[in-house]
Amino acid sequence: MKTSGKKKKKDSKSSKPFKIAIADFVKDVLKPSWRQGNMSKEAFKTIVKKTVDKVSGAMKGHQIPKSQAKIDHYINSSQRKLTKLVMGYVDKYVNV
Repeated sequence: MKTSGKKKKKDSKSSKPFKIAIADFVKDVLKPSWRQGNMSKEAFKTIVKKTVDKVSGAMKGHQIPKSQAKIDHYINSSQRKLTKLVMGYVDKYVNV
């Protein structure tokens, strides 16, 4: 079990810039609703975390973009899918 724990730490360390970029994108999508007071701080944080976990968890270690240019390309090419995922979480976690 200890070896898998070490491997996970290494993977999460190498994918950290990717996760931060995804989180920033999600925050940008959510900010208009947040500023209008349409969602709680807890819902905002939950949606960001769930989206980052889902996107990064769906990729194997070698698929995660490492360079900033590749991360930017991934986010630009996946904007529609990411936004759709975020909106699904908004429907689920925000009391309308």
